[in-house]
Amino acid sequence: MIEINDTDITMIERDLGVRFDATRKQIIKTFNDVQACPGSGKTTMVAAKLLIIAKKWKQTHQGVCVLTHTNVAKGEITDLLKRSIDGQKLLSYPHFIGTIQEFVNKFLAIPYLRSMDYTVNQVDDEICCTKGWHILSRGTRSYLERNHISSLQDLQYQFIDGELILSVPGFKRTSTSPSYQNLESVKHSLISNGYFYYHEMYAFAKKYILKNSSIKGALRSRFPAVFIDEMQDTQRFQDELLNDIFQHETVSFQRFGDPDQAIYSGGEEGNQTYNQITLEKVEDSHRFNHSVALLAKNLSYNRINLNSDTAAPEQTLHTIFLVDENSRSNVFDRFAELCSQAIPEGCKRPIKTVGAVGVRKDDGLTICNYLDSFDKSNSTNAFKPSKLIHYFYEASRLKGGHQAYRLILDGMVRCGRISNSKLSHQDGTQSGYSTTYIRKYLRESGLIIDFNVQIKSLIENDITEGTWNQSVTTLFSYLNLHNLTQIQEFICFEGNRPLVDTVNNVSANKVYTDVAGRIIENEVATIHAVKGETHAATLVLETKFRSNDLKLLIDYILAENNMKPRAATKIKFMKQLYVAFSRPEHLLCLAMDKSGFPPEHIGKQDYAGWKICDLTMV
Repeated sequence: MIEINDTDITMIERDLGVRFDATRKQIIKTFNDVQACPGSGKTTMVAAKLLIIAKKWKQTHQGVCVLTHTNVAKGEITDLLKRSIDGQKLLSYPHFIGTIQEFVNKFLAIPYLRSMDYTVNQVDDEICCTKGWHILSRGTRSYLERNHISSLQDLQYQFIDGELILSVPGFKRTSTSPSYQNLESVKHSLISNGYFYYHEMYAFAKKYILKNSSIKGALRSRFPAVFIDEMQDTQRFQDELLNDIFQHETVSFQRFGDPDQAIYSGGEEGNQTYNQITLEKVEDSHRFNHSVALLAKNLSYNRINLNSDTAAPEQTLHTIFLVDENSRSNVFDRFAELCSQAIPEGCKRPIKTVGAVGVRKDDGLTICNYLDSFDKSNSTNAFKPSKLIHYFYEASRLKGGHQAYRLILDGMVRCGRISNSKLSHQDGTQSGYSTTYIRKYLRESGLIIDFNVQIKSLIENDITEGTWNQSVTTLFSYLNLHNLTQIQEFICFEGNRPLVDTVNNVSANKVYTDVAGRIIENEVATIHAVKGETHAATLVLETKFRSNDLKLLIDYILAENNMKPRAATKIKFMKQLYVAFSRPEHLLCLAMDKSGFPPEHIGKQDYAGWKICDLTMV
């Protein structure tokens, strides 16, 4: 395998304009698994290593394999590699950079399905659920609804004892009932038309390996160097499959991540071979100053000694706001006042407020209890609403531009995929719906200007039901979209909720506060939505999932407990809050119910690095 030395690192430091310390240099030179703290420059470190390897790579039929958990992480790595001629080599054959799902699909599941004479058109849970539900018989729908099942999410193949077994929702075992038979026929229809769920592709992958024992050796030969990023979020079934293939003496295998930030479970069991072991650690962050590091490290589950190479300012304003039912909404104004003091003018980083639970609950404590207009579906990070018209409302809020146009195209892609439509191109080929193919089709047909004019009109003007229905008909005619029976609910009209609440000055999920002439823009989101981000300031809201998260961990927050928690709920909350606490450069604030704050500290002006501000007394 390629060896990396100090000279290689010195050259790449010059190329990237960075400096690596001794710890980071050692990680680049070796293949040890790594725990990299928030803001440690992990992506830069991974990219530097890949660039060095790319310079030295001579094999023409063997490549480097880089796997990530999300497309966001994949994009960060590829963007860095694109800037270098050497890095660009890794973006094509024989190398592979993609998500774990893409790897499993491309090299294992799809080859297996093709060997069984199945065509794979789309791997997407939403499309499978929508299409499947649409073709269910009325009796089967009624049966499922009586059993409180409103989705076909579980209509998937599982790999059990060497066999592919179909899981049928509403049934614990095979049955001769009409509903069971109907569900089986729906599954057969889906796979015959090339539609599959994400998770079942792993079942097909395992079956392929079982039937073809040489495939593991072939993959090891093809990829003698393998890197996995965001390893902490890899689920157990993914971890076991990857280890089965690549944990071998012929493969240089290295994993990067941060088990303290493992918050994406998706209801699945987390990996056992990375999150549960002692790892080489990078504990110093470039993101925030030392005062934030001191507060955030109290929430590190693995108790890493989080620190920063930036000294803390003489005066820190990190604050715990004590609130009650009547004062929760007041926290935004007080937080904005602190932001105006702590954040330098012209700072480009966003100001954000986050909470763990974003869905409104009548008997719970969620982000909505602080900001009544909060709607998780309006998040700028994960915008995937329930209706096509929401794309246009969001595009209107963005006031046009590239991002707005891309949103509209994304909405059209969903229409095409859900309705099982195809685009016929001038070269005689057909394609599914994607933003690239939609643009190609519109250019070929000479309709791209008409399409853009229609979109522009909808974005810039108020949308009435009549205007909407007419415009949708026109847009779909441009795109040859005619099979609309499956998407009627998705494309129907819905009136726009007021974009601006003039009382609270709230726009979508953003709160705007005028502090002595300086407008503080504060976006509200879930903790999951901001993972990986860097903020100028972060306000963390206490929410409730069975228990109040800040209350349950207040002894850790106040540095009064340094023992690893054992209870599953505490561990879950700790990792979520660690992600939230480690976002900001300048200012970290919390809002929690006064009833859960230790009474012996109430009335104090500051404690354990925090200012204490009681909003219930104002």
